[in-house]
Amino acid sequence: MSTSVPLLLPNEYHLGEYHVTLARYTPSGWKDTVPPLKAAVTNYRLLLQPQTRRPYNPASIPSTYITKVSDVPLDHRSGVMIALKTGQRLYLFVGWASDLPFTETLQAMLTSPVGTSAFHHQLRQRDLKRMIQFISQL
Repeated sequence: MSTSVPLLLPNEYHLGEYHVTLARYTPSGWKDTVPPLKAAVTNYRLLLQPQTRRPYNPASIPSTYITKVSDVPLDHRSGVMIALKTGQRLYLFVGWASDLPFTETLQAMLTSPVGTSAFHHQLRQRDLKRMIQFISQL
């Protein structure tokens, strides 16, 4: 997978890149959809681009339109649910990750200065312990 991110906006920076597929519920359970998507997360938005021979412009979901991100079980697989202000929910299977887990990178995007008014983040205990360890080593 290439690490190229579409043109970034002023003060925008790349947080992570992932290979995902949309998950759809069918009478026989949760299924992957085709084509797979390249998901690029920046501090301002989530970019989803189909992985096809024919190039497509990426779909851009600004962080201010995302209200909730969580890991969810989809049948016997782990997935990610992204709730949007429009009332829609995206369910994704993550196949490949660049660094941090997809949900952690999305949480980092949501807590950037652009998204703070629309999303109230709660600090996880694991993150708090990691911060305390870092500060105690200074």
